[in-house]
Amino acid sequence: MYKKCFDILKIAGAALMLLLVICSLADTWYMMPQGEEISLRKWDSIPANLAAAALCVSLFFGAVRLEEKFAEKSLKIFSEAAAAFTALWIFGASLWWIFSSERLPVGDQAFIYGGASYFSQGDYSFLRRGGYCHIYPYQLGLISLVELLYHVASPFSYRPLQVINALAAAGIVYTGYRLVREWCDGFLAGVMYCLLAGLCLPLVFYTPWVYGDLVSIFLGLLAALFLCRYERKKKVRDLVGLAFSLTLAQLVRQTTAILYIALCLVVLVHISQKRDRRLLMAAAVSILLSLSLFSAVYRMYEYRSGEESSKGIPVEVTLAMGLQESRQGCGWDNNYQKEVYNRALSDYDKMKEIGRADLEKELGYLAKNPVYAARFYAKKILSQWNAPLYQSLFFTADYRTGQPPGEGSLAESVTERYFWDVLNVCDRVQFVVYLGMLFWFLLAVKKDRGMLRHFLAAAVAGGFCFSLLWEAKTRYILPYYLFMFPCAAAGYWEFGLQLAHRSVYKTISARPDCNNCWGKNIVKYCKSHFFKI
Repeated sequence: MYKKCFDILKIAGAALMLLLVICSLADTWYMMPQGEEISLRKWDSIPANLAAAALCVSLFFGAVRLEEKFAEKSLKIFSEAAAAFTALWIFGASLWWIFSSERLPVGDQAFIYGGASYFSQGDYSFLRRGGYCHIYPYQLGLISLVELLYHVASPFSYRPLQVINALAAAGIVYTGYRLVREWCDGFLAGVMYCLLAGLCLPLVFYTPWVYGDLVSIFLGLLAALFLCRYERKKKVRDLVGLAFSLTLAQLVRQTTAILYIALCLVVLVHISQKRDRRLLMAAAVSILLSLSLFSAVYRMYEYRSGEESSKGIPVEVTLAMGLQESRQGCGWDNNYQKEVYNRALSDYDKMKEIGRADLEKELGYLAKNPVYAARFYAKKILSQWNAPLYQSLFFTADYRTGQPPGEGSLAESVTERYFWDVLNVCDRVQFVVYLGMLFWFLLAVKKDRGMLRHFLAAAVAGGFCFSLLWEAKTRYILPYYLFMFPCAAAGYWEFGLQLAHRSVYKTISARPDCNNCWGKNIVKYCKSHFFKI
């Protein structure tokens, strides 16, 4: 059974990534800044995508030649410097994007920092019937953290939250690099990761978005790093870091539940072979701590406001909306949740009844029309997973509120004159990352390396399944996309070693007179780092 779990992950993950690689090779979905939240589609450049992938593979062999000329200590310094430079570049670019204009947060963002500001001043109108937190009570976790920040910063100010996002973006880059170094002992994968992460423009563009996304992604990657370190060192402090990171991430964003499911799966597979009681206990404590903390936040606001906590929107209502096609797209938000809330006069049981009836209706229609169902899910998947900007410019380049950037400035050009160039760069990066993730599933999922290192890979597979059921939105896919970056870099490292092993070694073995050629050095590298030839 232990081996079959690896086989299941390898087959399911490879099939998923092969689908995404093929789709991202041929077409692209996007949203225009300052437009409607409707996904548009265009044909992609297949030669450009293939050239970008070929460049990544060729970098492996170029880096091998570089390793021949420098000592291991020098290469380590170079790799660490590349990681530090990439993190600083992302942080600096994020600050530039944040301060390039005055983006007044609207929608959910405004309710988050506005609600925290109101609560800190004793106004609890958001908790009453019809209020934002009465409809979406799960947002109280993030609101409580923002309110805590307002004990230091001034209420109604969102700049501190944006700067925290910039720090989280830099933390995402560096934590991903540390993960790569945990998996790969050479400096090649680390440099590859720095190149890819440095070109992840959606990470920069999302920093003005004060909604907790980047902070939760950073905490999720931090949890993965603690888990990998525990697998190697067996230190209790890493388990403490794992539990703390996941608990805080869950408080910030409820969709972190996917990470908990992935953690439970990899831990169960791990303990079936190694009987690690400390790890099992840490996973259980993390889940219980998260549930207890969120319950405590609910009780705190009940006590302070005198308002009973709402159950919010039933799951059935959101699942029903995820099966509806509207002008916004297949499964995209069409205001159905609020319509049901108002129709049922906020009665939870009535909302549940309406949602269940509509869910059965939608499922029945899809079952009777398989061709339509296939088209529906194709659009729902591609409009979320094949959109390389992940709505980053759509959300943070809407200057209809606030003060726009200066006319003719680079910030303005990014959303107008250079928009298609930015989209093309992100498109190439997305294809390269998807292809690297495919290599990870095909080459790195092996039972002799342990299951805990595949925590992020399991989360990506779980996130894909979740996106089939839940409300469609490209922004929801951003965490799983960023989880792929360290895995993709390690995937290219694995692919390069396999390529060197299978092709070069056979050629060089027939030349005993070649004692100091490049091919021999590649074989030597493979021997010392991975293969026993």
